[in-house]
Amino acid sequence: MSNQLSERKTESYKIFDKIAGTYDLLNHILSFGIDIYWRKVAIANLPKRENLNCLDLACGTGDLTIALAKAKNVEKVTGLDMSKGMVDLGLVKIKNQKLDNKASMQIGDGVEIPTADEIFDVTTVSFGIRNFPDPQRSLVNMHRVLKENGRSMVLEFSIPKNFFFRAIYFFYFRYLLPFVGNLISKHKDAYSYLNQTVEDFPYGDDFAQLMKNAGFKNVHYKELTFGIATLYIGDK
Repeated sequence: MSNQLSERKTESYKIFDKIAGTYDLLNHILSFGIDIYWRKVAIANLPKRENLNCLDLACGTGDLTIALAKAKNVEKVTGLDMSKGMVDLGLVKIKNQKLDNKASMQIGDGVEIPTADEIFDVTTVSFGIRNFPDPQRSLVNMHRVLKENGRSMVLEFSIPKNFFFRAIYFFYFRYLLPFVGNLISKHKDAYSYLNQTVEDFPYGDDFAQLMKNAGFKNVHYKELTFGIATLYIGDK
């Protein structure tokens, strides 16, 4: 990772503050709505028990937080994000969907995770861990805050193995997505930066190894939509 990219990750929440207003719209446009399906796959892999207490890191405007709150076996979900702009929008969405009784959001660091040990059944992070300045430390803390038999799920972009899809993917991520994203968000390079973080980040077996290094067991992953995204799962 370049020093410049590393420094930007430390301050990345400031970028999300600036693009918060167009974030949801661009997410759905730039993923062609497939992000909704990816979250459904994550929900389908929740532990098969009742009254789950969940922590959603880098929750953004709360799409996964809300999806978790709607799951029948989830009792409570807390969203954590460093961007005040994102959290403010997420709280409005939670209120509008009348999920205040199950879901809450607050400003907080997804790397250090300022909560007590062993209090959550599930920790999640979707399309955010690649922006963390220290993903390994975040995974260690995810493991720390989980109860015994808890589960962590990480949903993140990855690079397709198939040559044909990889070529399309790189064209889209390097040229089309940054152009459209920067134009609509009116930010000079937010979506160029996001593309750089995708290509820089470990995926597949490499990321699964980071989860194992953090203490997770039964680590496995599911490639989604030709490998554009991957859902990583690890148990405590």
